[in-house]
Amino acid sequence: MSEITRRDAIKLGALLAAASAVKWPVSLVVKPPEQEQSLAVEEKVPVMCNMCGAGCGLYFVRKGKVMYFEPNLEHPQPGLCARAASSIQLWNHPLRLKKPLKRVGERGEAKFQEVDWETALNEISQKLRDIVAKYGPESVVFTYHDFYAWHMPLIAFTLGTPNYVQHASCCHNASTYARGLVLGAGGPPTADPDYENARYIVFVGRVLNAAMGMVQRLQKARERGVKLVFVDPRMGNAAMSEAEWIPIIPGTDAAFLLSMVHVIIQEKLYDEAWVKKYTNACFLIKQDGTPVTGKDVGKDTTDYVVYDLDAKDFVSYKAAKNPALEWEGDAPNVGRVRTAFLLLRDRAALYPPEEAEKITGVPADTIRRIAREFATSRGVVEDGWWTSKNANDSDAFRAALILNALVGSIDTRGGLYVQLGAKFPASATAAPDKVTTITGGTLPPIKAKRIDTLKYPAVPHVFDAVLDAVITGQPYPVKALIIVGTEPFTRDVNTQKLVETLKKLELVVVIDVVPNDSVDWADYVLPDNVYLEREELATVKWTPHAAVQLSHKVLDPPPGVDARNGFWIMMEIVRRTVPDRAAAVGYTEKYADYHKFEEFETLVKRKVLESLSKAWNVPVEEIEKALEEKGFYVLKYWIPRAGPGALKTPSGLVEIYSLKALDYKDDPLPKWKPPPYKKPAAPNEFYLVNGRDQFVTAHAVWTKNIIFLVDRRVWMNPRDAERLGIKDGDLVELEGLDNGFKQRARVKVTNRVREGVLFVYNRAGGRTSRLIAGEYEVMREGINPNKFTLSWLEPLNGSTGLNSTVRVTRVGA
Repeated sequence: MSEITRRDAIKLGALLAAASAVKWPVSLVVKPPEQEQSLAVEEKVPVMCNMCGAGCGLYFVRKGKVMYFEPNLEHPQPGLCARAASSIQLWNHPLRLKKPLKRVGERGEAKFQEVDWETALNEISQKLRDIVAKYGPESVVFTYHDFYAWHMPLIAFTLGTPNYVQHASCCHNASTYARGLVLGAGGPPTADPDYENARYIVFVGRVLNAAMGMVQRLQKARERGVKLVFVDPRMGNAAMSEAEWIPIIPGTDAAFLLSMVHVIIQEKLYDEAWVKKYTNACFLIKQDGTPVTGKDVGKDTTDYVVYDLDAKDFVSYKAAKNPALEWEGDAPNVGRVRTAFLLLRDRAALYPPEEAEKITGVPADTIRRIAREFATSRGVVEDGWWTSKNANDSDAFRAALILNALVGSIDTRGGLYVQLGAKFPASATAAPDKVTTITGGTLPPIKAKRIDTLKYPAVPHVFDAVLDAVITGQPYPVKALIIVGTEPFTRDVNTQKLVETLKKLELVVVIDVVPNDSVDWADYVLPDNVYLEREELATVKWTPHAAVQLSHKVLDPPPGVDARNGFWIMMEIVRRTVPDRAAAVGYTEKYADYHKFEEFETLVKRKVLESLSKAWNVPVEEIEKALEEKGFYVLKYWIPRAGPGALKTPSGLVEIYSLKALDYKDDPLPKWKPPPYKKPAAPNEFYLVNGRDQFVTAHAVWTKNIIFLVDRRVWMNPRDAERLGIKDGDLVELEGLDNGFKQRARVKVTNRVREGVLFVYNRAGGRTSRLIAGEYEVMREGINPNKFTLSWLEPLNGSTGLNSTVRVTRVGA
């Protein structure tokens, strides 16, 4: 049981109110944008929250001087967490960036002078022209969060660079790689549990860190008495209600899950009929690890083959009536073969509960009990998002997906759904012969290969590869970096390497709302809109249905804030750098007038709606009307089935034995590997893990609400504190065992963290920008856990390790 102080209880109460959201609107009295309004007149407009990447559906409500939010309860993804409730505090923030800034000191000193937009954009474009002329357009890189993700291909390809590199390596690349191998699916929204109908749910790692509609949906599961199991070194807020917390040793998730696989197979708790029909478990595998095809055994087919027990012969898996799940023998022309299921059985047998206990610290009896409960309930394991961060997590999520397959919980009622997808068109597509854009324009092909996928081919958006290119000049030079609405210092591994990179670049531009740490290192800082100040058409992410949504513009920037839409900012930089290419996609000097830019946005919006209309055979007017009135439109509803249809895997099946992994020369089955950071060895050495809950993002932490809610202390187990003579609130110094970095913070003594482990909220504390002032100085307290890391990345997919190990010394009361 956790030790919860009165202060903790107050914070938790506030958080749970924000997370449940459907029963309360948060009122924030602020200065009205311009004119007075009668309190009797209510304005209620649908918006899509962008305080994190989830994009939940809200209503912005205004009654005179009072502005607040309510959840859009009809929306497929109704939200309203503490972040959304605090949006207006970001809009009207005292430290909000107000004018374009030009560096006048050294990088890192945060010495700037205000300039007008024309001066800033013209000077940036001139520097880019020089860089592009000397090194090629690929030497320019954009890095960003989700806010302008859809726009980035259009912006980057118009400039001529393939390099728009997001934050996914430090967010979801591990689970995305796993989904690609097992389901042929993509990023996190492409699969998620059917919470409303789930029977038993296992969460692995630090999940539920955004409302994204799933908190609303999960509440229905709680009300039905569904058991929730959280496997995590830290007890997150969601695990404090009616749930079971399993405090695991960091970096051992794969061993725990594979041990569950072992128990389920050994005790024959799996759904044999489902596994035979919907997975490739019956595929025959040669001694070299490759699957047997009809050609291999002299059949007139190139299909993969199985051994049919009725026909007593090798037949195409598509035609088999009774494929053998556990079969081993000699195949003509091939020699000894075994089913993929037997190979999985043998792999999982390396992790019996007694051995897994030694690795994970979880008692063997607990592992067996959870495996049995999961299988008999036909449960579902959540497939991962911003989770464990140990640079060995891909195998854990492959094991999680395999567990779902073993009990028949993929695309079934209460299982893991595969999202229908809205068929939302790309803003631009690069083909070998040309680039096509949503506006109907075309451009010559982009010759350079994307910088991150040259090194990590399986999953894109590995920003560490950009740092390597800047420092080494390989595989080609990178000379300019444009940082858009994200914060690399609290996002990425190896902040020392980031500093080296920022010093070496010829041009650094930051487009942001508030002075995040990277602002100090910029040559130019350009003030961006908050989401309330712009219109955005997008998909609905966290729903099984095919749906789109429209976030309406409801506010102008506050008086004195000359912020602009980031889409306009980037398109203007591109136009002034390569005017001919911009004109080819329909973006001309006309749109330099910011007030006329809405015409270009309207053109883009119309093209998207026409594409959706054609793809779904729905009139544009019908979609448009729903978006205007309700803020969303459901194109097609997901209906649970007995199992998935054809998946985008090589076989079209759920691949418990990944054929795609063979293409990458990766192991086709998951296994546990120790994390790359040093293991604690002395009494004062600890794992340092980090995570989030429903209130922490790079921008939300700037608001007063979140400053109140977030805990910037380092959590320590009471037994560890007693052993080291540390009391709640003491000041300690943490020293990284791998890089020697030192930082101080206060301690929170709590049972909500496993013994031998320290926990800290990521992105909440340890901020360093010199522009932070006044009551917001509190953001400097605590630590930035990323500063203790090195460049620990998984091969192929670049999933990073944000956890580390540290030495703790008490330095004061």
